[in-house]
Amino acid sequence: MPEVDIVVIGSGLSGLAFARFYLDTHPEAKLVIIEEDRCLGGVWSQRRSYDNFWCQSGRRMSGFSDVPLTVPEDAPLYHDTFEAKYVTNYLEEYAHNHIYNGKTIFSRIYFHCKAVKINKSYDKWEVIAELPNYLKEKHPSQPPISYTCRKLVVATGRTSYPRMPSIDWGSSMRFVRHHKAFGELSQQPLPWASGVLFFAVLGSGKSAADMVYELAKKGQNVKWIIRASGEGPALLFPAPGHGRYKNSVESSATRLKALFSPSPFIPNTWWFSMIRTLLYGTRIGINYMIQRIRNVDQYCRNIAGYGSRPGSLEGFKLLDFSSSAFWCTGPLGLLQHDDFWETISQNVQVYRNDVVSYKDNIITLDNGKQLIADEVLLGTGWDPQQQCFSDEQARYLGLPHFKPMDNIEVRSLWEQLYEEADRRVIAKFPLLENPPPHINRASPGTTVQRLYKGIAPLGDDSIAFLGAIDISNSFRAAETQAIWTTAYFDGNIKLPPLEQMVKEVAYMGAFSKRRYPTHGQTGECFFFELVWYTDALLHEVGLRSHRKGWWADWVEPCLASDLKGMKDEYKQKFGL
Repeated sequence: MPEVDIVVIGSGLSGLAFARFYLDTHPEAKLVIIEEDRCLGGVWSQRRSYDNFWCQSGRRMSGFSDVPLTVPEDAPLYHDTFEAKYVTNYLEEYAHNHIYNGKTIFSRIYFHCKAVKINKSYDKWEVIAELPNYLKEKHPSQPPISYTCRKLVVATGRTSYPRMPSIDWGSSMRFVRHHKAFGELSQQPLPWASGVLFFAVLGSGKSAADMVYELAKKGQNVKWIIRASGEGPALLFPAPGHGRYKNSVESSATRLKALFSPSPFIPNTWWFSMIRTLLYGTRIGINYMIQRIRNVDQYCRNIAGYGSRPGSLEGFKLLDFSSSAFWCTGPLGLLQHDDFWETISQNVQVYRNDVVSYKDNIITLDNGKQLIADEVLLGTGWDPQQQCFSDEQARYLGLPHFKPMDNIEVRSLWEQLYEEADRRVIAKFPLLENPPPHINRASPGTTVQRLYKGIAPLGDDSIAFLGAIDISNSFRAAETQAIWTTAYFDGNIKLPPLEQMVKEVAYMGAFSKRRYPTHGQTGECFFFELVWYTDALLHEVGLRSHRKGWWADWVEPCLASDLKGMKDEYKQKFGL
């Protein structure tokens, strides 16, 4: 294939957001997107959609800034959240309707192209793609395709590669599906009418909860198995908002509310320093925050009524969580159906055991109990590793890699940097020094991610990783990362000296580990940092049109429409 300017790997939110903003400001650019699936959208794709999959952001916080996301007037809403299929429709129309130099974004996407190997020679990247595994058997003679470019954007995100549990499956793998394939099962009428009655769902997070709920609502026999050795059941937030906020997600996405969560991206001014010291550095402030954390957890527990809900099956109380919403020591999600707890409590058998094996339609638990299951569905999460890069490339680019791959000098340098950064985190946020009991999911032999702003490698300015951090609203994160990366590739960001960038990377990693002791050990978790992180990206580019004035800036949530002036502001600022 002829050389292009930019290759984007992935057509989910991050890939589409980058393609749109970059082409908005460089309409003549030769930009292509390669996508492993047969349809765009990533987690929002048509193939992965199912009946009870809902968007956890309300309408005002969903979609991109230049085209409002709307749903039909008769569409069901739950505190302004809505069915995910409308995101799917929105993204497909979005890609078809954005046209640059006579080509739509959609026409730039090459489907069924799985990036399997990436090489760099001098100043050019070569991306080698082949058919995904499920098509190889049908087309065994199809040769790989090579794409060459000067700039590479990896936008595969964090929900591309299923995490498969280590279980003795025997010859029963054909009856096992990951949540990634649940949409296809849900959309096909045959399984529901073919006598398949016994389902087992493994996992404790929101994806597992969605599958359990949908199966129960369709009258299936459902067993929900949450391993005893894991993080425990999900903590599900009630959706109702209060006052000006249409839902609880909106109320948490304000600058005022964001002050009550420590963040490495809070502006370093005297006023913010005073607030930070008051909340996290004084005994009164720390006691207040501890009580606030307990109140939130108990509120969620009271809504569910784990031990008091009438008509509950015996195992329902096993869904009571031991994690903390503040610390994210377990799965989190939004409760999006009024009858969710009633449906689960009266129709679903819950087990808190590890699964030893699944053979001949029999699940064997670690206590010896055996359960019948015609299908096993896995809500076991995702492997965020960038699988198209070699171990050596991961080391070079600053992706998590085996520590022994670094030489002794580099290893010692980063250990010192993280120790210093950890002391700074504790000095600024003493509350974080003593986290609650938790599971450390990271391998002790793996490094922390070393990407500047969670996007850019320190030693190569021709590649960016978008959607690589865990954050609460993917729409806003995708769009602001797209703007920052465009400016970065254009040379329109005045980056700090390398020594300072290295220290900032270490500080981000140390903060992630302290703030999110279970999910942040590889330096990629900034779940509650949406407001300050996206502000920091736009501030570094020098853009301000998203700000709303003094009062509204503090109390209004981060809405998709906030960013609608970014294209014109960017073009005017940089003379495009």
